[in-house]
Amino acid sequence: MHHKVVYIFPTELEAEPFRRLSPTAEVVISGVGMAATSAAIASLYATCERPCDMRLILAGLAGSYGDSCALCEVVEVRSEICSELPTRFQQEYHNRCCTTLRSVRSNTVHCGSESCGADIENMEGAAMFTLAEKLGLRVTEIRAISNRVGEPFTEWRVEEALNALAEVLIKIEKEL
Repeated sequence: MHHKVVYIFPTELEAEPFRRLSPTAEVVISGVGMAATSAAIASLYATCERPCDMRLILAGLAGSYGDSCALCEVVEVRSEICSELPTRFQQEYHNRCCTTLRSVRSNTVHCGSESCGADIENMEGAAMFTLAEKLGLRVTEIRAISNRVGEPFTEWRVEEALNALAEVLIKIEKEL
């Protein structure tokens, strides 16, 4: 059975290296953060003729808590939490990994917070995992490590990380 694969990137900057390598791939720019990502995924779901046949791949940059991941390493998120919520409202979302990449635990944040046992942080993952759980979507989250959490932006390795991400996504695309 053929599955529709949609690549979701928070920003055009994150998508650009992948678009160069795979110009025919379906790419959606969701916007940064959980609200924008939720809206983009809900729109995809509402307009897809057979959402059960769709696979979403959320891809972009992430920061590593300490040395838990190497700079420019590309990883797959196996679980996601939003630690900024009060503890009684926190939920950890789990996903079955579908690549051979190292799997990590991620924390979705709006502005920097403690790791709460996560390896990395991003700003969109929990939104995608929430919708996947509620709507029965097949999802994968792939992140490239551009920085250590708390480092000044001038020290981030954005271009290198995005090029590594694009190359890994091309390999994943061939496997799907």
